[in-house]
Amino acid sequence: MSGAVIGPESTAERVALWRALHAELDGPPVLDDTVGLQLLAPDEGWRDRGDMNPGFTRGMRAWVATRSRFTEDLLLASGIDQYVLLGAGVDTFAQRRPDAGVVVYEVDQAGPQAWKRRRLGQLGLAGDVRFVSVDFEADADWTRALVDAGFDAARRAVVASMGVSMYLTREATAQTLRDVASMAPGTVFVMTFQPPTDSLHGADRRAREMAVAGAARSGTPFISFYTPEDVVALARKAGFAAAAYVSTEQLTERYFGDRADGLVPAHGEEIVVATV
Repeated sequence: MSGAVIGPESTAERVALWRALHAELDGPPVLDDTVGLQLLAPDEGWRDRGDMNPGFTRGMRAWVATRSRFTEDLLLASGIDQYVLLGAGVDTFAQRRPDAGVVVYEVDQAGPQAWKRRRLGQLGLAGDVRFVSVDFEADADWTRALVDAGFDAARRAVVASMGVSMYLTREATAQTLRDVASMAPGTVFVMTFQPPTDSLHGADRRAREMAVAGAARSGTPFISFYTPEDVVALARKAGFAAAAYVSTEQLTERYFGDRADGLVPAHGEEIVVATV
């Protein structure tokens, strides 16, 4: 695969801008992340885009902030110092938390990753981050590339895949689960997944239908959906010692229970946490 600088995927760009909107509009933010906005440096009118509408995106921007906050809280509480981000996109943990004592391994497509490396260099943004270029549908052994980048396979890690599984075939996701399940005991895998559209209702269903249509237009269609029971069973079949579904309701209670503004994250994506 070419390492040409082609810019971020449109979905990764949108998520980073939603996190920035959350930090700007939803004080106090669940996740304070405007570094992605600095990297993207969009045109002046980016907030006027249809997919940035403050009312329409309220729940979705709360969700993308919440899934990162949950994963980062888990990492920081674990004492684990290796953090692997599969499909890292415009994630900015390494830049926001250089004090965490964590080595971050960002695993992503070569082109968008080359763009990100260039932008980090231009802005002088530090962070202990190693870049690993892979194609999850085509590369048979991304874990070998991870080790080649300095990852210590004998020690545990937190591995995260956020906003990725719906773009991959079921077999590609099953293989990723098997790959992570073969890592050192104590390794924790955090993965988001999209439940079937017919399980959603109201604004969440309308948002999903628009997201599916937009993803198809941009050439990155949603192709895989899972019930919580499906994804837990997949994780156990892959070899994890334990797997648990973390619902949006649980995360709403944890991070939004005492808010006065009524902000809650949208439904439409859920989390599974699996432990080797």
